[in-house]
Amino acid sequence: MDILKTMVTTTASVVTWELLKKRDERIKEASEYRNIKIKRDLMDEFSASCDRAGVDVSYQLKKLIKDFNEEVS
Repeated sequence: MDILKTMVTTTASVVTWELLKKRDERIKEASEYRNIKIKRDLMDEFSASCDRAGVDVSYQLKKLIKDFNEEVS
């Protein structure tokens, strides 16, 4: 009975470890994008330009990134 308990505990530990590892990888990947540093005055100017053009800031950033990626490809 002890060997069965040990096997179940070990299996649960491995599964837990794998789940935590995958979660940490997702968090690390997401945080890499959040840690991009942009000077505040540049971002304020960009935000004001987006307001004048009547577009959403996040939409315009995505569009700029997509256009740049297509240009480089």
